[in-house]
Amino acid sequence: MVTLASLRQHALDNKIPVISACNAVFLQHLLMQLKPMRMLEIGSAIGVSTAVIARTLSQWGGKLISTEISVPTQAAAQANIDALGIKNVQSYCGDARQLLQSWQHDARQRGAAKFESFDCVFIDAHKNQTHTFYEACLPVLTQGATIIVDDVWKFRHKMPAFFALLHSKMQAYSLHFVDDGDATMVIRL
Repeated sequence: MVTLASLRQHALDNKIPVISACNAVFLQHLLMQLKPMRMLEIGSAIGVSTAVIARTLSQWGGKLISTEISVPTQAAAQANIDALGIKNVQSYCGDARQLLQSWQHDARQRGAAKFESFDCVFIDAHKNQTHTFYEACLPVLTQGATIIVDDVWKFRHKMPAFFALLHSKMQAYSLHFVDDGDATMVIRL
């Protein structure tokens, strides 16, 4: 039987990076305050954070769009979400930046006034590309949206372009040191 605990153990045994238990609790509490209705996840790995986010969003009818660039990893995430019985997730395989562009283009082709926006984004993908994920999200966010970036302190050496971008835009953010030696960044637009 698949449980979050069994997924965490599988990740630990196979050195798959997933959201820590402490950060998962922090994320749940933050989402319960924000109550996003349509959220984007960039980087699902095997679906631990996906499950945490989706279960939290389901409490008020929120939906999650999850992306993962690795084909086998996304397939594992989808299988795990299905095994957990979670229904409020649409999972996509591909580069989130390209998927976002494609979705916006498809909306224009259908004659939609605009692409359906997100009110929250969780970024936990290739740390050295965080700045490009951040910029790709901006056009599809609602006014007052929140961007949450995991592991920004532990991997800050991989993210100088992201911190430089935030500085150049004079974008305020808060760091939440939930895990020992690591932090989650919260950006409110």
